[in-house]
Amino acid sequence: MVERGFRALVEHAPDAIVVSREGIVLYANAAAARLLGYESADELVGKPMTFLDPREAETMRRRIQQIAETGGALVPREYPAKRRDGSSITAEITSTIIEFDGAPAVLAYARDVTERSRLRSQIAHADRLASLGMMAAGVAHEINNPLTFVGLAAEMLSRRVPETEAALVRDVRSGIDRIAAIVRDLKFFGRNEEEPQGAVDLAVALASAERLVAHEIRARAQLDSELGELPAVLGVARRIEQVFVNLLLNAAFAVENKPDARITVTAETTSDRVIVAVHDNGVGIEPDKLDKIFEPFFTTRAGTGTGLGLSICRDILVRAGGDLTAKSTHGEGTTMTVTLVRATKERGSLKTIPAPPPHTDGAMRRILVVDDEPLIVSSLLVALSRSADVLGETNAERALELLQTGIFDAVVCDVMMPSITGIDLHQRVVQKNPTLASKFVFMTGGTYTARARDYLEKVSNPRLTKPFEIRDLVAAIEAVGGSKA
Repeated sequence: MVERGFRALVEHAPDAIVVSREGIVLYANAAAARLLGYESADELVGKPMTFLDPREAETMRRRIQQIAETGGALVPREYPAKRRDGSSITAEITSTIIEFDGAPAVLAYARDVTERSRLRSQIAHADRLASLGMMAAGVAHEINNPLTFVGLAAEMLSRRVPETEAALVRDVRSGIDRIAAIVRDLKFFGRNEEEPQGAVDLAVALASAERLVAHEIRARAQLDSELGELPAVLGVARRIEQVFVNLLLNAAFAVENKPDARITVTAETTSDRVIVAVHDNGVGIEPDKLDKIFEPFFTTRAGTGTGLGLSICRDILVRAGGDLTAKSTHGEGTTMTVTLVRATKERGSLKTIPAPPPHTDGAMRRILVVDDEPLIVSSLLVALSRSADVLGETNAERALELLQTGIFDAVVCDVMMPSITGIDLHQRVVQKNPTLASKFVFMTGGTYTARARDYLEKVSNPRLTKPFEIRDLVAAIEAVGGSKA
């Protein structure tokens, strides 16, 4: 009676229970059959434990030998396992040695912890990315400072060289912008910052994306674009470009080594949406993986992908009111469909930098530039000296003395400086001369402290992210320098 009761208890246990000897299953309960994808536990009995990888089975054998020598039970350990249909799971197994049918045998309790293992891996990966984001913010400051004066020098050089050589200088500027974008994208993984949405020229974003990936596609496939007239859409220009770069690269990898490889980009416009489809005739995506491709850290390119691309792309589009969907037939190809909201007067207009208004009083404006990077100060002195009386200072304490004794129409100030930061400098000016404090234009190569980020969110002063163009700086100075301080 008691034996029947225990047997019923084991048969109906929620955890898988397996008894084995020398790698052969002697007994399995119904939960073990369900865990491994069998209809009945009888299908397991008498069979070798092939659901475990041979290396993992050897690890288990050594652990069992250890408890046979020392006694006790093994602490739980996770093992990768294969179900009957070939799909992979992670099983947490606890083992001990018992007597079964008059001889020693291994009693193992197992449960499916696939989801737990996946979530733990995601958390660990996310933690690494958060650390990367914090590190990237510091690196951004160090990279963007030299990028700024190189960019300013390239811009000023472009005005002096003959038109036949200006194209080379413009290419240098384009390279600088790409380096800056890489730094910004590193920080994107670490922090979930909202960026202001505006109208984006979709045709320009698509053309730019195609240029960026042309070298990858050219070696793999024929690219056909059938777009027609495209209206402006809502979003952030560089993020929309990032979406199409990612989709085109994915398509290029999908058609690799196919003789008739082709990638087609088409667009359809409705009254309030623009729908862009990126189609490839590549390997396609297996049905059981199609629903997972937008999950963070899921990738079909083992060893070469992070699994973040499509997740970030969908996030970018959803923030802009759009979406990203996928259709695929394994072995025939994939279509990724981007939906974007059309920009209207209410939703934003294309951003342009207004021309600075002409001076009416005939006097040159007086500007103070404060940055601990001497080359940035000297570059800005040259860039602004034609239309303004410019003073430069690399020491914040000396800059504070100038602000207390001098009169300035604008103060161009770096945020992160040693000793006295741009935030400290501004706070001291606020206390003594609020009018002058309103004339600050902040420059930042990466505000990597919470205090700096919070402060800049609270003040209304213009903020320029390094590297920037001279016209952006001039526009910011005009915005704060409408009247004499």
